[in-house]
Amino acid sequence: MHSYDTIIIGAGLTGLLLTHRLAQSGQKVALLDSRETLGARYRRAGAASPYSSPNLDFFPATNENSALLEWVKAVSPLSLRTDIREHRPQIFDEGKWRPFAGFGDTAFQSVGELAHFSHSHELVVEPGLEQLVRALVEQLPVEAATMSEVTSFKSENGRISEVVINGDKSLRGERFVFTPYPSLLNDLLDGEALPAKHRTRLAKLATWTSVTLELTHTPNLADDGAVRVFNHNAKEFEPVVGRVFGADSRWITLAPAERENEHEFIGQCIRHIKRQLKRAWPLAMEGRMEEKIYVQTTRSGKSP
Repeated sequence: MHSYDTIIIGAGLTGLLLTHRLAQSGQKVALLDSRETLGARYRRAGAASPYSSPNLDFFPATNENSALLEWVKAVSPLSLRTDIREHRPQIFDEGKWRPFAGFGDTAFQSVGELAHFSHSHELVVEPGLEQLVRALVEQLPVEAATMSEVTSFKSENGRISEVVINGDKSLRGERFVFTPYPSLLNDLLDGEALPAKHRTRLAKLATWTSVTLELTHTPNLADDGAVRVFNHNAKEFEPVVGRVFGADSRWITLAPAERENEHEFIGQCIRHIKRQLKRAWPLAMEGRMEEKIYVQTTRSGKSP
């Protein structure tokens, strides 16, 4: 049985950065991912496809985010530049765009996940995170184990000692880093390996699935890249948030995680996004344009 100093589960941005950092410090590292390609949400659709971002990539200019990006820059094999820029978010209200300062008194359940878009300054990273992921994958210091689904963990004396992959292969490790959504650990850890208080806390985490519509169209919908918010009165849907990147734009709404496998509802979310866009740009859905749809499960969540 192979043994490692650290076993990292999940080859998204976090897992890739940690693999580089720990390998640089001399540790023997294993990187596991259930998918065929590395990069998680930033991964390529195919071998000939570029790395891309399905996110709005908005980072509020907070001290915490600034410190985190400084650490990322120190680990990154790609030279990154960061800049703080003024940000003027907009909300579509009463038929026009107005300054957005927050949702106020609203019944939407996802407000806590969207509140950071109201910040007046943002940290801009250049080149984008999709290019950082590309560099991390291309210069990975270890050979990642793809198509490796973690099916359980084994523990000794209340401490995790092994990870089981695809039901029949085990790896031993001194440390384990689990980067997918934490609530998944409830199904992977048995008995004392996960204390009851932690198991209860994980079970209470509120989770969301993000539904993203990316459009390529001419002319551009807007001249700036400010975050734009659509408020509405439809009780079954959450707000729509997006931003324009030249000829491209991305628009996101959140859906409760328990509905992520309801394909009809996910389709309704896409139509909901399009209805909101038509409010501000009545001709936005007409003419020739390209559409891409991304569905990211357990995108985010907080304790109730």
